[in-house]
Amino acid sequence: MKAVVVVTDSEALREFERTCLAMPGRGFTIIPTVWGKGRRGLRTGDRVHPGGSSLLFTVVQDEELDDTLECLRECRDQSGAGDLTKIYVTSVEDASS
Repeated sequence: MKAVVVVTDSEALREFERTCLAMPGRGFTIIPTVWGKGRRGLRTGDRVHPGGSSLLFTVVQDEELDDTLECLRECRDQSGAGDLTKIYVTSVEDASS
Protein backbone atom coordinates (compact mmCIF):
# COMPACT_ATOMS: atom_id res chain seq x y z
CA MET A 1 0.00 0.00 0.00
CA LYS A 2 1.04 3.59 -0.60
CA ALA A 3 0.32 6.74 1.36
CA VAL A 4 -0.13 9.83 -0.79
CA VAL A 5 0.31 13.18 0.97
CA VAL A 6 -0.58 16.48 -0.70
CA VAL A 7 0.47 19.80 0.84
CA THR A 8 -1.16 22.68 -1.01
CA ASP A 9 -2.32 26.26 -0.74
CA SER A 10 -5.52 26.48 1.30
CA GLU A 11 -7.26 28.23 -1.60
CA ALA A 12 -6.81 25.10 -3.76
CA LEU A 13 -8.18 22.67 -1.18
CA ARG A 14 -11.75 22.60 -2.55
CA GLU A 15 -10.48 21.44 -5.95
CA PHE A 16 -8.49 18.63 -4.38
CA GLU A 17 -11.49 17.62 -2.27
CA ARG A 18 -13.71 17.43 -5.38
CA THR A 19 -11.07 15.38 -7.18
CA CYS A 20 -10.90 12.86 -4.33
CA LEU A 21 -14.68 12.64 -4.08
CA ALA A 22 -14.80 11.78 -7.79
CA MET A 23 -12.43 8.81 -7.36
CA PRO A 24 -14.77 5.90 -6.57
CA GLY A 25 -14.04 3.82 -3.51
CA ARG A 26 -11.18 5.99 -2.27
CA GLY A 27 -11.15 7.47 1.18
CA PHE A 28 -9.15 10.53 2.15
CA THR A 29 -8.43 12.81 5.08
CA ILE A 30 -8.09 16.58 4.97
CA ILE A 31 -6.41 18.78 7.54
CA PRO A 32 -7.64 22.20 6.43
CA THR A 33 -5.06 24.34 8.23
CA VAL A 34 -1.42 23.49 8.69
CA TRP A 35 1.39 25.85 9.59
CA GLY A 36 4.95 25.47 8.56
CA LYS A 37 8.07 26.81 6.96
CA GLY A 38 9.42 25.83 3.59
CA ARG A 39 11.35 27.35 0.72
CA ARG A 40 8.84 30.19 0.50
CA GLY A 41 9.13 31.03 4.18
CA LEU A 42 6.78 30.78 7.13
CA ARG A 43 3.08 30.36 6.31
CA THR A 44 0.74 30.71 9.28
CA GLY A 45 -2.22 32.49 7.71
CA ASP A 46 -1.82 35.69 9.70
CA ARG A 47 -0.94 39.24 8.64
CA VAL A 48 2.74 38.81 9.42
CA HIS A 49 3.06 35.47 7.58
CA PRO A 50 0.20 35.44 5.04
CA GLY A 51 -0.97 32.45 3.12
CA GLY A 52 -2.13 29.18 4.50
CA SER A 53 -1.47 25.56 3.68
CA SER A 54 -3.68 22.51 3.83
CA LEU A 55 -2.89 18.81 3.88
CA LEU A 56 -4.73 15.95 2.21
CA PHE A 57 -3.77 12.32 2.48
CA THR A 58 -5.02 9.00 1.28
CA VAL A 59 -3.84 5.40 1.35
CA VAL A 60 -4.24 3.36 -1.82
CA GLN A 61 -3.40 -0.08 -3.06
CA ASP A 62 -0.25 -0.22 -5.20
CA GLU A 63 -2.29 -0.78 -8.37
CA GLU A 64 -4.35 2.39 -7.68
CA LEU A 65 -1.34 4.66 -7.28
CA ASP A 66 -0.81 5.71 -10.89
CA ASP A 67 -4.47 6.68 -11.43
CA THR A 68 -4.54 8.53 -8.11
CA LEU A 69 -1.40 10.51 -8.92
CA GLU A 70 -2.69 11.33 -12.39
CA CYS A 71 -5.91 12.76 -10.91
CA LEU A 72 -4.06 14.74 -8.23
CA ARG A 73 -1.51 16.17 -10.67
CA GLU A 74 -4.27 17.21 -13.06
CA CYS A 75 -6.08 18.90 -10.19
CA ARG A 76 -2.86 20.65 -9.12
CA ASP A 77 -2.33 21.99 -12.62
CA GLN A 78 -5.94 23.13 -13.07
CA SER A 79 -6.16 24.76 -9.63
CA GLY A 80 -3.37 27.20 -10.39
CA ALA A 81 -1.54 26.13 -7.24
CA GLY A 82 1.21 24.20 -9.00
CA ASP A 83 4.00 26.22 -7.42
CA LEU A 84 2.41 25.86 -3.98
CA THR A 85 1.65 22.13 -4.11
CA LYS A 86 3.83 19.19 -3.18
CA ILE A 87 2.78 15.55 -3.60
CA TYR A 88 4.63 12.84 -1.68
CA VAL A 89 4.30 9.05 -1.80
CA THR A 90 5.62 6.50 0.65
CA SER A 91 5.04 2.82 1.35
CA VAL A 92 2.87 1.97 4.35
CA GLU A 93 1.51 -1.16 5.96
CA ASP A 94 -1.68 -1.65 7.91
CA ALA A 95 -0.74 -2.25 11.53
CA SER A 96 -4.32 -2.17 12.86
CA SER A 97 -4.46 -5.89 13.62
